[in-house]
Amino acid sequence: VVLVDAAGGVHAIKSPSRPDDQTAGVITALERAADAIGISFAGLLSDCGLLVHGSTVATNTLLERTGALVGLLCTEGFRDSLEIRRGIRVDPWDHRTPYPPVLAPRYLRLPVRERIDRHGREHTPLDEDTVRRALATFAEEGVEAVAICLMNSYLEPAHERRVAEIVAEWAPDLWTSVSAEIAPIAGEYERGSTTVVDAYVAPRLVSYLSDLDTRLSEAGLARPMLLVKNNGGAATV
Repeated sequence: VVLVDAAGGVHAIKSPSRPDDQTAGVITALERAADAIGISFAGLLSDCGLLVHGSTVATNTLLERTGALVGLLCTEGFRDSLEIRRGIRVDPWDHRTPYPPVLAPRYLRLPVRERIDRHGREHTPLDEDTVRRALATFAEEGVEAVAICLMNSYLEPAHERRVAEIVAEWAPDLWTSVSAEIAPIAGEYERGSTTVVDAYVAPRLVSYLSDLDTRLSEAGLARPMLLVKNNGGAATV
C-alpha cells in the first residue's frame, strides 16, 4: 500500500497477500497502513480522497488455470474456430510444439442454428431449441459461465442478445459473456477467444471486487474504489 498525504508525503507499507481470502488481505494491508501513520482504519477510509486498486487476480486465474468452467455457444459450423486459431507461431518452423489448452473444451463448445450474413442481415433465423438443448448439456456438465459468440454478431447482435435472454431465463445467476458487448470486431477467433477469457475469469474477479468494494464502503470509504485497467486508465467496480 502506498499512501500519499495532503502535503505530498509518501508512505509505503507491505503486507502479505491472502490467496484464501483476497479481500481480507487488502483490508489487513490498509489497517497496517493506518497504524503506520497513527490513525484509525475508519479514519483512513473516511478521509481518503482517492483509493485505486491494482490486482493480478485475472492474470493469476489464467496462469494457474483456476477459472470457471466455460461453455461456449457458437454458430453451427464454427465450433472449432477457437481451437484452429490463426495458425500464427512464434517460430514458423516449429510445427510440433502444441498450443496451450483451449479454455472452453470441445465438448462444451456447442453449436446454435442461426446465421447473420456479412452485411448484417439475417440469413438463418435463430433456432431457440438448439440453444435450450445446449443449455441442458451445460447443466449436466456443471458449467459455471457461458460465452456467446455468433457469426457476424458485431454487425447485428440481435441473435446474441436473444440467446443471452434465454440463458438468463434458464439460469439467472449464471455468468454470461456476450461477444457483441465485449469485443464487437470482425474475426471469429479474436472475438471468440476474448469472450471466452472474459467468461473464464469474470466469475472469480467480479465476486472478489464486489466483495471488496462492499466491505470498504461499509468500513467507511466515502468515495467509490477505482480499479487500474490494463490500458493505463481506471474504472469503478
